[in-house]
Amino acid sequence: MLLHMHPDWETIMEELRRAGIDCRLAGKADGTRFVDVRRLKPSMVIEQGTLYVMEDGCGVPGGPRILCPGAAQADVLDALIEMFRRFQAQERQLDELVYQNAGLRELCEAGSAQLDNPICIHDDWFVMIARSAELPEVLPPDYIMASSREFIPRIIIDDFKNDSEYLETYSYRETQLWESSPNQPPCLYMNLWEGEIYRGRLLVVRYHRDFRRADYRLTELLAQRALQLLNRKQLGVDRPHRSADDIVYDLLEGRDVASREAGELTRMLGWGRDDPMLCIRMRGQQADDSILMAHALHSELFRAFPQGYILFSDRQQSVVLNLSREEGSLADIRHRLAPLCRDYCLYAGLSAPVKGLREWPVAWREAGYALEKAFTLRSERWMLPFPDCALDALLDSLQPPMQPVHLVAPELLTLMAHDAAHDTRYFETLRAYLLLERDIPRTSERLIIHRTTLLYRLRKINELVPVNLDDPWKRLYLIFSLKILEREGKNNSPFAP
Repeated sequence: MLLHMHPDWETIMEELRRAGIDCRLAGKADGTRFVDVRRLKPSMVIEQGTLYVMEDGCGVPGGPRILCPGAAQADVLDALIEMFRRFQAQERQLDELVYQNAGLRELCEAGSAQLDNPICIHDDWFVMIARSAELPEVLPPDYIMASSREFIPRIIIDDFKNDSEYLETYSYRETQLWESSPNQPPCLYMNLWEGEIYRGRLLVVRYHRDFRRADYRLTELLAQRALQLLNRKQLGVDRPHRSADDIVYDLLEGRDVASREAGELTRMLGWGRDDPMLCIRMRGQQADDSILMAHALHSELFRAFPQGYILFSDRQQSVVLNLSREEGSLADIRHRLAPLCRDYCLYAGLSAPVKGLREWPVAWREAGYALEKAFTLRSERWMLPFPDCALDALLDSLQPPMQPVHLVAPELLTLMAHDAAHDTRYFETLRAYLLLERDIPRTSERLIIHRTTLLYRLRKINELVPVNLDDPWKRLYLIFSLKILEREGKNNSPFAP
């Protein structure tokens, strides 16, 4: 729903006082916002959402009223008309910028002029995506670091990202006041929420004047219009705006990305187009509506993987790691991830390493498959690397009418049928023998039978299904068939290695 600069009772009283008119509220203020103002006349049809000027003030006939003792009716009416005209002009200017596909920077400049205070917008990675020109003069020198993309320095993020009061600010959907410390100016802030997705934050920094009641509503309008521009992906006539997250998601999903955008992204990150990378995708084991918990985890991921690119969307946290920038091995990466999976009760899917931007979609799909497989298994394995479930992915990729069961080696089916008919254990014997790499002592121990018994069974198996187990490709086919039977639930042997 599009927001409008329609004043409420408190805003009207504040504007009247600014015009030098003393006033007070008679009755209980409700949530009404007013669209227009008129002088009350006899026999007038009362319209909802209209503020009426009466002999002693203004209000709604039969409802709450603002009394203005000692003020002339004409003065009250003039002050209110000027207020409505100003609010309408402010709203019209912002809507024209959106209609003209203006940039976020132009929106910040317009809002800064209306609020008489500087404005900035940062995304969910604390990257400044737009600001009014005056902002660097207002904030402390170390607040914004100059680079190809301006951002709030990590040292400041580390100071407040685990602060419980700051984490609570993510949950608000209306304009709020943030007073962080005596050394930094207070800010009005409005979160850029798109449904359940946090896109960033718009901030108005108090510098020239104190905040007014109307500033809260105007900040909400600015944030909503900023989201409209972001959704249009258009910040200028010729230059489409796409945040770093937009570009990264397109690369991961395999959508077309302009070479200029990919180049800007890699330059911003300091990555090479052919660098090896790995993708991690994670989600809570149980449905959790806690926004604070999600953003606390987001901050922890920044701490665990300071060189990585962290994404948060649709209740799923994702990390893109450049392996040429990461210290340690793949085991070290899993070691850093393990306590987060434990503390936040997550399942995580990890891709295999891939090379370069062209293979990002492969890593994204591998991590997604491993994550869904972890949810399916519901085992103690909270982190599941894709190589550990690659065979399942291969089998799941089969197209009808081909089914995995159609690929099972007929020799195994023959042994299973013979066991069922003659109460033998040839299938489980061959299974253990193959999976234990044809090691006679280990197989005998696993099956709890004598070595002579094992050799006897192997001879009988060879008589029933002559198969050359010295052929590595034949062994691979048999083992692959065992995997299929395990998936299909047709291998009930208690002797699984």
